[in-house]
This record gives sequence, structure tokens and C-alpha cells, in this order.
Amino acid sequence: MASSGVPADAAVDPGNADAAFNAFNNSFLVNTGGQTYYKSSVNDGTPEHTYLAALDIMLAEDVYERTGRAAHKDLVNNLCNTFLQKLPTPWGYNGWNDDLGWYSMAMVRGYQMTGTSKFLVAARNGFDEAFARGWDTRWNGGGIWEQQIEMVPSGEKINKEALSNNTLGIVACLIYQSNHDKWYLDQATQIYDWMRRTIYNTSTGQVYTGVFQNGNIDYGEAVYNQGAFVDYANLLYQITGNTSYYDDAKRSIDYVKNSPTLTTGGVISTDDGGHDTWADAFARGLGHFVRDNRQWDAYYPWMAQNAGALWANRRTDQNLTWNAWARPTPNDNNMKSIKFVSAVAWLQFTPATKPGAIAGVHTIVSKLGNMAVDNAGLTDNGTGIVQWGAGNNQNQKWNFTQNEDGSWNIISQQSWQALDVPNSNVVNGTQPVQWPSNRAANQRWWVEAQADGTYRIWSQVVGGGSLDNGSTTTNGDKLLLWGWGGGDQQHWQLR
Repeated sequence: MASSGVPADAAVDPGNADAAFNAFNNSFLVNTGGQTYYKSSVNDGTPEHTYLAALDIMLAEDVYERTGRAAHKDLVNNLCNTFLQKLPTPWGYNGWNDDLGWYSMAMVRGYQMTGTSKFLVAARNGFDEAFARGWDTRWNGGGIWEQQIEMVPSGEKINKEALSNNTLGIVACLIYQSNHDKWYLDQATQIYDWMRRTIYNTSTGQVYTGVFQNGNIDYGEAVYNQGAFVDYANLLYQITGNTSYYDDAKRSIDYVKNSPTLTTGGVISTDDGGHDTWADAFARGLGHFVRDNRQWDAYYPWMAQNAGALWANRRTDQNLTWNAWARPTPNDNNMKSIKFVSAVAWLQFTPATKPGAIAGVHTIVSKLGNMAVDNAGLTDNGTGIVQWGAGNNQNQKWNFTQNEDGSWNIISQQSWQALDVPNSNVVNGTQPVQWPSNRAANQRWWVEAQADGTYRIWSQVVGGGSLDNGSTTTNGDKLLLWGWGGGDQQHWQLR
């Protein structure tokens, strides 16, 4: 089937990401009685429930990732609060471990975006519950049950699926980023290793649906399983620097990109009504992988092709697109709202134009003396940022992600905290610190290419100084802020 004549190099309108989310909110968002939630369909005002509500929340979180807009942060906070009002912890009554994974993922991402501590508490409770009961070495050498074995109704399948293991592995990574408790990283690695040897094809990159209690593999394929695995592998790569995770993630992306069954002429598309979402997890995993690893040349044309196709095939009266991106969306007001999530998510991770050289993970190295910006290997809030001879350690890696105003967030790959101007103090000689990301002005940076191929980096705070190495070549000396003078000590390479 043709993809509505959308060429591989289709342009992406810069307003589509906002337009799609605004349309989704206009059709489904409800604010009433102090609660904020998404309803089930245009015609059905019943609140989305359980894992569907969590998937809705993660769409709003994807939007905030893109924009950094205060209104979107508030929306995420309100959605997460309402979720916990309707589904307070503990969640042990729910036998579906992947549900606990989706719940916890929405909550821990909400914590990382808003700083609301009860969201992290809920995420930890959800992971701890699911892992303690679900990880079972009696069958299949490990892995987490999809539906908890002692809670499976008679006659229903008993298996361990990618859905439960991917989601909970991602949650463990995100909790580790949030609190630096290595126990969670250890569990994330353990789950991943089991998945890789049991339900992952290391030659093709396919993630299998799961494995049954008797050891038989369910070889089914799904775009959401591929996407969650990509996000999981990329998180472990960003945390550890182990390139095998990168290779696995890329292989699984390429499996979808080149699949004649998961794509229609290159366009991800399914009209199988049995699926709720289809490509939202893949949009997220692909978007993070491409952004973090600067793989825009390899994947942006394909991302743009899909963005063009799904927009061309939207329901134009409401700007909604279903899961079958290669076919026109029907005007069906009874179609569940969850079926429109994937298209909106894809647009959040596909910029209007291919990003340049700044976005992604870099070592920031002074033109003067090969000194790199370094967080000293510490995770404490307020730790002063120093300089050290350039290497390839996590404490010298920084992820540049962009806000909608064009400024940049600069996030440590070791502490997962943001480069921050303490108390917005822009006096010459101020030492930047690391602080949990809040995307305030004192954590936003302008980055401008210079004629010699280096970059000037300066704070968005009014009167904010430029990063300055203080003309030092001594390991451990402070990174400084100083009024722009244009000397080599203020020119930085992004490696």
C-alpha cells in the first residue's frame, strides 16, 4: 500500500508538534474538580484508566521534553497527581507486571521533570513490588512474568514478555538516574541480560513477544516492543558507556526501519484494532537514541517521512491521526483516545529541520590547554564544576538538549544533573554547579558557533557570563563564568 504519496524527504511543518498536541488536548483533556486526566474518546467522558492513563501521561511528558514550557510542566504535574489520587500505591492488587512498569515509568519521568518527590516514591514502590514478585529463576532462567504467575486466571497464558521486562528495566534505569542507588542499575542490567539471551535476536534486532513457562518462544513482533527495548538499551549505554548497548539499540531500530511487515513503504502503520498504542514507545526510543548519539543523518529522513505521512492522513476536522499512519484516519468519535497517542508522540521527536552539530552528547573541551568540563565524578546537588585533562569518562560527557526558545540544557552523563548558574549569580568568577534539572533560566545556555569551529557558551540569565577556563591547564581548577572577551579561554570544542 502506498504511503499517501509522501516522499522520503517530506518536510515537517514546524507547527505540527504543537498543533497535534493541542488537538489531542482539545479532544480529550479534562480539568474538573481539581483533577486532570484524559477521557476515553470524543464521545465517552470516562477517564482513561490504569496503564492507558499512564501512556497518556507519558505523551504529555514527551511534549515537555521538547518544549521545556512551564505550562507543560504544570500539566505533567497535575496529570501525575490525579493518577495517584485515582490509583494510590501500593499497586500489588494488579497482577499485570507491565502495568506496574507503565505506572512507574510515568511517575519517575514525572519526578525528573517536576521534582515532585512523591512521584519518585511511587515509582520505586511500583518497581520494587513488580521485581520482588515477578523476577523468577525457576523457569526460563529469570525474567519477569507478564501477568504474575499466581494471579493468572485459569486458562490464560503464563509467560514472560518484552512488555514487562522492557518497561521495568527502563524504570530501574530512570530511578538510578534520579537517586544514584546502584541496586537499581544492577537490576536493570540483570533484566537486560536476560532479555538479550532469551527474547532478543542478536542478528536481526527483533525483540520477540516473550517466552512461555515451558520455554517455547513467542516470535511475534510489535513496534512498541522494539521501541521500548531501544529506549532501554540507549539508557544503559548513556549510563555505562558500554557500546554493546548502543549496537543493540541501533540494530533494533533498523529492524523496524527495514521491515516489510511493520512498515508500509517505510511508514509505520497498523490498523489492528487490538492494539492501543503502536509506535509511541518507538518514537521515544528512536528520538532519544538519535538525539543522544547524534544520528540525525542516518534517521532524520525516515523520521520526517513518517511525520509527513501521519499528518497527511490525519482526521483534518480534529487533527487526530490513528495508528495506521499510511491510511486516512476515519471520522469516528467512538475511537479510543489512546489510539491517537502514537502520532502525537512521533511529532515531538521529529524536529522541523534536521538538527546540527550541537544536539547530543559531547565532551566540552577548552581551546586553551585541552581542558574538559568535568563534574569531578560527584552526584551531590550544588557540586562545583571543574576542569580536567580531556578523556572519555562519563564525568566529562554532557548531553545538549534544546528548549523551544533555542536555548540548551547541558546535562551531566554522570550525575544526570544540569549545568547551573548558582542562584543566577552572574558576577565574574562565579563557578557553575550541577543541580537537578528544572529548565529555569539559570540552567539554559546559549551556544553559538565561532569562526574557528569552536563554540561560545553563555548563560540565559540576564547579563550571564560565558563559560571560561580561567586560562588554566591545572587539573581540578574551577570552571568559571566571565563576561565575553573572545579569548581562547572562552572558546570551547564540542567533541
